[in-house]
Amino acid sequence: MKFAIAAALLASSAVLTESIRNGKAKKCKGRGKDKCDDADYSSIYTMTNQPINEIVVCYYNGTGSILSGSNGDGVDLPAPIDDPLASTGSIITASDCLLAVNAGSDDISTFHIVSPAEIELVDTYSSDGDFPVSLAEREGMLELSLECIYLSCYRAHVPNSLIGFHLTPETCELTPIEQDPIELDQGNVTPSDPAFFPASPAQIGFTPEGNIVVTIKVNGGGQNFPSGEGSLNVYSINPENGTTTNEFLTQTNVTGAAGSSVPFSFDFDNKGNLLLVEAFAGGPGEPNAGAVSVYADIDNAPMVVAADDTTQTTSCWIVYNPKNSCVYTTNNGGNSISAFLLKKKKKDMLELIDAVAATLNNPLDMVLSHDYKYLYALASGHTDVDQPGQPRIHVYETDCDCSLVEVQNITDGLPTEADRNSTDDVVNGVVGLAQWYSLSSLFD
Repeated sequence: MKFAIAAALLASSAVLTESIRNGKAKKCKGRGKDKCDDADYSSIYTMTNQPINEIVVCYYNGTGSILSGSNGDGVDLPAPIDDPLASTGSIITASDCLLAVNAGSDDISTFHIVSPAEIELVDTYSSDGDFPVSLAEREGMLELSLECIYLSCYRAHVPNSLIGFHLTPETCELTPIEQDPIELDQGNVTPSDPAFFPASPAQIGFTPEGNIVVTIKVNGGGQNFPSGEGSLNVYSINPENGTTTNEFLTQTNVTGAAGSSVPFSFDFDNKGNLLLVEAFAGGPGEPNAGAVSVYADIDNAPMVVAADDTTQTTSCWIVYNPKNSCVYTTNNGGNSISAFLLKKKKKDMLELIDAVAATLNNPLDMVLSHDYKYLYALASGHTDVDQPGQPRIHVYETDCDCSLVEVQNITDGLPTEADRNSTDDVVNGVVGLAQWYSLSSLFD
């Protein structure tokens, strides 16, 4: 039997909305050439986060060109409008399943991926917490038959927490893991109510050894912002049943160059090192203060072995490309993507290749194509002068020198800020980016 684990993060919100419900076919147009051949097919997913949340599905062939798309339903979110969830991994794929958080209604929706352009709702499940913001998935853990999901929650009056589910890959159904929610150790300060950027966790994921990693932006739940430090929380997993407890926690404070920092997104290189991007490594709230740090031995005794600055503002998302050893960060406040080279000789060395490898408006999450040839970046368009508030999915071709060449950008199916429903205390906007891959012959 096979076991795999997925995980999700939660934070709190007073806003309640409907959840994702279905998948309707819809065209997804873009600039650039739409090439069709017999190549393999993949799909790119993002969420609109309107009061009735829509999942936009764009599928493409091996040329990187996006061909068409479809929709789902469900969420309403708190500010900021250019980064509503302030997280990584709000929508993910696991086998032929698509999982998405509904932050406003505090639940998770699962879909069966029927084809590159079609998804079917399986069910919606309570997160047993508030404001889910991030999901992660892990496959192939020992001899168990189920995949698992872990949820971390931001709650208004108690510490953030995480909770686990088993995922059945054949049906995309979730079953709660039999354990109490795990409280995240964020210090002794009560988290803010309502949630805002530094108050909630940023990402949950799995180490190559199968343990859980959670990034805490600000220890103490956000009330210490703009001073204070964040942390990396690593929880050991029981491989027999997928459970964990705070007794198996290893916590590493992230201080940054100025003695305080806001750790955000992470990825892993092919040696198992954790690559962490810090939004304000030069001090919370400071401009041009983003940075990337490389941590070795993340499961046991994490230590920084390499680091460099992005020289950009609010560097929040990161991906590693094993094909060319390049590291990319999206810098929301800098309207840019930065490119680094991770050198693997006698010791790990991180070199900033280009602080502005690409320009785009208020970029958010990123994902690489399965063959690592293309980088897909979601941008909110919040400060776009030509088309104010128009989100886009940008498609870049990657090169061996870490350079990026834009080949397409997509706006269809992504509502502008003017088209969205909002109130004085609630705004919503696009979040999350996920990729799914399959051989085209499966759908001929």
